[in-house]
Order: sequence, then structure tokens, then C-alpha cells
Amino acid sequence: MTQTLPRQTRRVDRRLVAVALAVLAAAAVVAVWWFFVTTPAGQHVDEVAYTGSHIGRSRLSEVTQSILDVVSVPFLVLVILVTAVVAALRRQWRLAVGVGAMVAGMNLTTQLLKYQLFTRPDLGFTDGYQENTLPSGHTTVAGSVAAAVLLVAPRRSRWFVALLGAAYTGGTGIATMANGWHRASDVVAAVLVVLAWALLAQAVAGPVEPLGPVRAVTALLGAAGGLGALVAAGALLLTRGVDDADPSRSQMLIAYGGASVGVLAVVCLATCAVLLVGTRPRR
Repeated sequence: MTQTLPRQTRRVDRRLVAVALAVLAAAAVVAVWWFFVTTPAGQHVDEVAYTGSHIGRSRLSEVTQSILDVVSVPFLVLVILVTAVVAALRRQWRLAVGVGAMVAGMNLTTQLLKYQLFTRPDLGFTDGYQENTLPSGHTTVAGSVAAAVLLVAPRRSRWFVALLGAAYTGGTGIATMANGWHRASDVVAAVLVVLAWALLAQAVAGPVEPLGPVRAVTALLGAAGGLGALVAAGALLLTRGVDDADPSRSQMLIAYGGASVGVLAVVCLATCAVLLVGTRPRR
């Protein structure tokens, strides 16, 4: 006879999974920094993709700049206040405090890593600005806004909020790359910082009953993220042998396109992970 585990046991299991994934996300931040910033191979592929971001910049700058202009300290504070008030009105006091702590933790972690803990050695691949730029602050802000709204969103609209949040986070990350502010690794690291904190916050909040097409959206994000990761990995392998001193236009497009797809893949997988641990399993 098959025994059904008590609901409390299943809930604890989901919370433990969330914590374990948060630890993995934090470790992945360090791994991304180590490979793409401190090794010659990583700096090489990252720099070729960064060079490729110059293609079409003049035509895209107006759109990308308008996306980046949304990010500001007042905007972030407003989001924290609104989401905390929404949680408080529902008498979800723990969530009201947790949302503010999560958003603050995400952005403080990024600033600490970028300016205090991570450094960028000069390996001969970087022209111009030599200081460390990983993780991306703008992407962290966008991701923290998306995560905060998702946590307090009504259960029936979580799937839609998740899609909007993924689009906003991914769009902001790509905009920083298109404007030449950040490399792809900076954006990926920022998304992973957001993921780690979001998973911890979800572990505290606990999973909720799925309403609407949340399972279908979770599967869609997972599939899109997996496919995008394969495309990005292929582009990375093709970029390894490119002469970074004089890459061709097609090589730069492959590198930059692959990096952009990789960023979007990480955003999709991160959103998928938060939805998975935040949704109760079928009974």
C-alpha cells in the first residue's frame, strides 16, 4: 500500500530543496567569476562577446537606455514599500519583512562582491576599463524587483508575474550588454545572486497551492532555459579559438549572440527554479 506523506513533511522538503539550491546558486556565482574573470580562457570568450556588442549599438541605444533609466534607488525603494504593504495588508507579516530583507540582501551582496571581494586580473584581453564589473548592479536591481513582486503576487497570477519578471530581468541584462556597460558574465552572476536570495526567501515563505497554468509556465521556462543553455554552450565552444585581437564580424555575432542567449537561458532557469520550490507538489 502506498502511503501519502503528511503535508508538513512535503512542505519541509520543498524548503530544504530551496535552501540547497540557494547554496548551489551562491557557489555558481563564485564559479562564474573564477572562470570568466580569473582565467585566460574565460576572459577570452567574454571579451570577444563584449566586442561583438558594438554591432548595432547606435541603432539600439535609445531603446536600451530607456530600459536602463528605469533602474534607480527611488524605484527600488518604492518597490520594497509597495510589496511590503501588500504583504502586510494580507497579514503576512513574515513575508512583509522578508521581501525587504531579500531585496536589500540581493543588492548589498552584489555591491560587496563587485567592489570588495572580487577582483579582475589583467590577463591581456581587456582594453580600457580594467576594474572588476561582476556582478551587474542594474541586473540585480531588475531581478530583485521581479522576485519581490513574484513573492507577493496572488497565486492565480504568479505564472504571469513570473513571465513579466523574467522578461524585465532579461531585458535589463541584455540592455547593459548592448550599451557596453557589462559583459555577459556580469549579468549571469547578478541573476545567480538574485536566485540565491529569492530561493532563501521562498524557503521562508513556503510553497503555495498552484493556481492557473503555473505548472505549464514552469515547464516552458525550464525547456527554454535548457535549450538556450545548449545554444550558448555551442557558441562558447566556437568562440574559444577566435583571435580576440582581430575577430571577424560573424565571429563576434556568434559570440555576442550566444552570450545573449546564455543570459536569457539563465534567467529562464532561475525563474523556473523559484516557481518549482514555491509550488506545492501534487497530492
